[in-house]
Amino acid sequence: MRKHHRADRAFVLGCLMLALMMLGTAADAPPRETSQDTQQFTFVVFGDNRPNRPDLAQSDVCRKVLKEIDALDPAFAVNTGDSIYGSGDRTRLLDQWNDYNETIRSHLSAKAYLALGNHEILGSKASQEFFAKELGALYYSFDYGDSHFIVLDSEVVGQAARITGEQMEWLKADLKKARAARHKFVFLHRPLYPVDGHMGNCLDKYPNDRDALHMLFVRNRITAVFAGHEHLFDEQKRNGVRYIITGGGGAFLYPSTRGEGDFFHFVEVSVAGDKVDMKVRKLAQGGQPAEVVPAH
Repeated sequence: MRKHHRADRAFVLGCLMLALMMLGTAADAPPRETSQDTQQFTFVVFGDNRPNRPDLAQSDVCRKVLKEIDALDPAFAVNTGDSIYGSGDRTRLLDQWNDYNETIRSHLSAKAYLALGNHEILGSKASQEFFAKELGALYYSFDYGDSHFIVLDSEVVGQAARITGEQMEWLKADLKKARAARHKFVFLHRPLYPVDGHMGNCLDKYPNDRDALHMLFVRNRITAVFAGHEHLFDEQKRNGVRYIITGGGGAFLYPSTRGEGDFFHFVEVSVAGDKVDMKVRKLAQGGQPAEVVPAH
């Protein structure tokens, strides 16, 4: 009987050790979410809501964007970065981050994911470590329904404006695991194909790396790639991949050299089976009424 008791105890201890090992692995992995609703849901994308000075709170425009997003009751929201002005001073950085989170909590019921922007990091390893702890990972992915969502970091210190190295290898492995997903959406701060004030300072700064990333998106049939950084709206399609810049969340707008796109806005994305429908929701401004424009 004692031998049986020892064997039972060993079996239980073995199970506990295995469970602890599994918990440790999950804690180190990027956060993931899953929903049982595989047929129909809506999410929203906004970005560049940061105040125009480091000592300012989130703007009235940002709060209005969040209220209008909340009225749609989306499954979740994704911020394409520059959620705060940023600071090299840890106390001020924490104050800005707390203000952003409180603004989100008080205006938006849905969860808001964040792709890190240059203003969050400002090229600082200390800021990068701060946000790695706050977000759980600098880049990560999650599932909702039968769609897959990937949030990249275009601001890795020493690799800004590039998706390369360990992040690129992680992305390849993540896409391989998600190959059965019906839709795949990607979010990052700096666009692959900027159109205005940041041309030459986005992923186009390293065209070989940018082209390799684009071809990875093409091969994996990415549905859409959302970016910010330029304070405007723009959309284009390249080799079947939709590229959308949505940087109209509250920061001062860029005068668009194309003569369009410089308006405060967010993007509403509705998924229903194989169909993906996108709408650009313009805020009322400058005497012009609010407007909903279908994305092409």
